[in-house]
Amino acid sequence: MNYAELGRRIRVAREEASLSQDAVAQHLDMPRSAVSLIESGKRKVDSLELERFSRLVGKNILFFFDEVSETTEKSNSEEDDPTQILFSANQVVDISPDKEQIERFRKFHRNFGDLARKLNRISEPFSMEPLHNVFKPTPAAAKWMATQERARLGISIFSPIRNMWEILENEGVRVMAWNLATPKLGGCFIFSPLLGSFVLVKRNLGDYSANMLNFVLAHEYCHHLIHRQQKGIACDPNGNYRRPEEYFAQWFAANFLMPEEAIVPRLTNYLEKSDGEITAEIVMHLALDFGVSYKAMLFRLADKRVELIDKSVSQKLAKAKPKQLLETIGRSVPRLEKINHFPNEYMEMNFDAYRLGYISLSKLAELLEITVEEAKNLLNAREIPIDLGVNSELELLSDIENA
Repeated sequence: MNYAELGRRIRVAREEASLSQDAVAQHLDMPRSAVSLIESGKRKVDSLELERFSRLVGKNILFFFDEVSETTEKSNSEEDDPTQILFSANQVVDISPDKEQIERFRKFHRNFGDLARKLNRISEPFSMEPLHNVFKPTPAAAKWMATQERARLGISIFSPIRNMWEILENEGVRVMAWNLATPKLGGCFIFSPLLGSFVLVKRNLGDYSANMLNFVLAHEYCHHLIHRQQKGIACDPNGNYRRPEEYFAQWFAANFLMPEEAIVPRLTNYLEKSDGEITAEIVMHLALDFGVSYKAMLFRLADKRVELIDKSVSQKLAKAKPKQLLETIGRSVPRLEKINHFPNEYMEMNFDAYRLGYISLSKLAELLEITVEEAKNLLNAREIPIDLGVNSELELLSDIENA
């Protein structure tokens, strides 16, 4: 391949990534004129420069040499797209009712990567190896892993975990919540070697959603810890699982949020204040103490590996109405705080890209799915200067030429 063709492919890749020659020059630590000469085929580009450029624009380096690389690149990209895997894999539930939302998820994932490349925030590839080595997905292994993870995070086995959202974000998992139409879809997990883990959870979980969401997030957290090689997984919050990793994630969430060692002493305290019988009110107290739903706590107490109540008692207690129980015991489910539509990191990358001139005001509004006026308000709140009315780089160049 001659330098003219290599330069053309470099220019195409830069334009597809919506990067200016100045942005590329800054990333490669060279004058803008050098980038222009490379694209015109008048300057050689060394292997290190090309490798750094390929990472910046998200292209396989073969794209710049292989005669069929563009087709191959597109095919490989589609094959490895974790949002595509959500549809193509053997799923726990049929998520076709949320096809539009998954397409939206795919678009978000692509935009996230584009912004990361523009801002030079593509780090070394994330490891696809599990954080904990589980050789067989059994209930005992799930309990072991939950205990190990609590120890790694410095969380006492006796301490309730009522804010899984915070744990995921602290561990670098990007979390967002949207309304989903599929009844049995509680959330989706995707992993990208270049960008890491993303979790989309169901916002419209109904009554007592704060505690239901906590359990779904614990479930998704398990996928982040050990299921990275599967890249895309849809999760059912109601226990209707078929695949081994889904059973395992459910067992992990139960042990992580409701360790038997922590339940027993609390249950003992409640029984000492009653006649020694486990009632629906006590189950509700425990559910609130551990940040889970009444149903989740009831299942946990009746689990054959815990067996704090037998099957007949569980069936009787399952008939209780959580709303009435809350009124009886004088407690309430913690209020569900405002859930972000997009991860904080994504929001801040958008503002940084705007501040640096990589995206226009209209593009900022498009990426955040808000109006231009709402975007202006957010910029003002962050004391970021608003541009002088031009909404694209082409408009800006036109204004300069006509000045």
